[in-house]
Amino acid sequence: MYKKIAFILAVAVLTIACMPAYTFAADEGLEKAIKTVKQYFSIPDNFTEFDYGINSAGDRKIWQLNWTSKDGDGLVGASVDSNGDIISYIFYDNTDYNSSKKIPKISRQEAQAKAEEIIKKINPGIFENLKFVDSFAYQGMLNDDAYYFTYIRTHNGMPFPENNICVGINRNTGEVRQYTKQWNNDAIFPSSEKTLSIEEAQKAYIEKLGLRLTYYSRNNGDKTEVYAAYTPIFESDYYIDAITGEKVYLGYSYNGAEEWSYDRALKNVAVGSGETVALSPQEIDAINEVSKLLTQEEAEKKVREIKLFELDENYIVNSASLSTSWTSKNDFAWNLYFEKEVSGTNKEYDFLYIAVDAKTGEIRSFSRPFSNIEDKEPKFDKEASKAEVEKVIKELQPEMFAQTEYQELYNDRIYNNTNEKPKTYGFSYVRKVNGVLFPENNISVTFDAVNGKIVNFYTRWSEVDFPSVEKVIPLSEIYEKLFSEIGLKLQYRIDTNAQNNSEELAYEKIDIIQAYNKNIKLRLIYAFDEGKPIRFDAFSGEILDYEGKPYKENKIQEYNDISGHYAEDIIKLLAEMGIALEGPEFKPNEEIKQKDFLLLISQIIDGGYRFFGKTALKENKEIEDLYTLLIREGIVKQNEKDPEAPLTREESVKFIIRVLRYDKIAELTDIFNCTFKDKDDISSDLIGYVVLAKGLKLVSGDGEYFRPKNKLTRADAILIIYNYLNIL
Repeated sequence: MYKKIAFILAVAVLTIACMPAYTFAADEGLEKAIKTVKQYFSIPDNFTEFDYGINSAGDRKIWQLNWTSKDGDGLVGASVDSNGDIISYIFYDNTDYNSSKKIPKISRQEAQAKAEEIIKKINPGIFENLKFVDSFAYQGMLNDDAYYFTYIRTHNGMPFPENNICVGINRNTGEVRQYTKQWNNDAIFPSSEKTLSIEEAQKAYIEKLGLRLTYYSRNNGDKTEVYAAYTPIFESDYYIDAITGEKVYLGYSYNGAEEWSYDRALKNVAVGSGETVALSPQEIDAINEVSKLLTQEEAEKKVREIKLFELDENYIVNSASLSTSWTSKNDFAWNLYFEKEVSGTNKEYDFLYIAVDAKTGEIRSFSRPFSNIEDKEPKFDKEASKAEVEKVIKELQPEMFAQTEYQELYNDRIYNNTNEKPKTYGFSYVRKVNGVLFPENNISVTFDAVNGKIVNFYTRWSEVDFPSVEKVIPLSEIYEKLFSEIGLKLQYRIDTNAQNNSEELAYEKIDIIQAYNKNIKLRLIYAFDEGKPIRFDAFSGEILDYEGKPYKENKIQEYNDISGHYAEDIIKLLAEMGIALEGPEFKPNEEIKQKDFLLLISQIIDGGYRFFGKTALKENKEIEDLYTLLIREGIVKQNEKDPEAPLTREESVKFIIRVLRYDKIAELTDIFNCTFKDKDDISSDLIGYVVLAKGLKLVSGDGEYFRPKNKLTRADAILIIYNYLNIL
């Protein structure tokens, strides 16, 4: 994740730096900015190409500096404000990524010391007001070329997460690879003298925000199942004001629903649930032969007959496709794109993009362009818009509509000037079963209040079974778990309402780095730990992740039974890299099962990204997916699959040699001279694998013996992985 952020930041800095500086001319400020960066960071001699740009945030200049190598393999980008404050720094070099899978030359603890050193050097006097946030859970571990450390700002001991400093340290050189600072120098912190007690805050949360019983879906093997969970009524950005106890929204102030651009409309009209899967003409023909689907012409005819769309003969079908939902291969829809050229000074196009159920002819979704609404007054207020929307839904999807409940939109809001009447509105109708909402099934509509038309209509509906909720845990017990296992805590947040309602307090966003004007006002609020999901199984009360599985905190695996063991240090080192077996006991001298050794192998191959960080396989589907991957990669053969079997030493080297792609050489058994005294005990077809493994120092023998048929221990399995990483 951090590698992606670093790359995006590098590209962003490069883009800004190459932009012409329209507002400011180069002056002594540029020289000051360059010297500031070079005071703390060294620019490689071969980074000879230099560009710069200037941006502004209120009365503050932001210098964007960029050094690149002629061959394009490296980049140093930095942002410095007119006060000499370094906002961002990024170093990108292809050589970093070539060594990302090697054993780090410096430890995480050493890297953290270097990160703190650079923070103190650039920002003297503020480190005592920073709090380290363990970011291990958000790193790619083995595939990262750097360690990343995040420190959030505190005031009077209370966190202010929106102000923070993040530092990335190269795992092999100890050099700074990334530095970002988000900081409000003139933030106005409210007094904490009259804050609510924790008990009062909990009561306010229950009364003003609260949890509710909700249905969600999760994958269970090859099928989708619905489960019940207690989750927040209000989504993110809603908090309890620590002074007043009132509900406050601290996201951006929008009204209505998000505007849909032409491109976004095309991307978001989907069939059923999730992404669509396009079918070839041959597959379409085959389907039409064996099923009673509407033809394209029949689907088009049904659409043209609906007066709502006002499709005259000037609208032509520019494109059409038959698609199936990824959740159900028998769920078909025709996607039709009608287009009409509109005459005028500048040629424009009117369009209708629509999805039609290929079996029933029902309208699943449609999008059309907004009217030109900039200089026009809206004709409809919210209630009138809602009435128009519901009239259309009842016409197009009466059965669905009867099973839904209107939900006020809290987060899906449009960027409208708060002093103007909204020109668009968003409405959401969520499916309700057994008195419980199922947000994944809904009807979502965007309404143009200027011309009185729906510009986006989208349905998501699934054929699934819903469990009974008669014996769920009482909500009162869930609140006890919420407050004890996650817990409300005091923290500061930027008061977006204060900023958005005052020109003086407005702020601008500079790329992905926030730079604010003076006198930013904050609120003291009660919030939950953002690291944990607020989702509780309705029957067990267990915290669930957002895939509906039991939540497991993502942290470095620790063991209570390896102290003094010969592999202790290596077991700990690999655990820091995300390569580990489930704890808290490692059981170093026990035999390792084939599936567990192969899980370790999946951590060190490029294609195994979905298994990175996993310490155990607990579901049959996960085991099947692991073997499918490794068979496809040529590491395991189909007839060798035996997940629960203990692994022999000779079998282990066979798999690791295949990871190295040396198996073709290993199979030339006649060219190898095996010096182990028990070579006759080694399977004849594995002699080459054993000799190669010994020569590469992947394994060592027991003195002059290899013991090929002995079972591989869990500790020795980790040593093989460690040795492999050392020869890359």
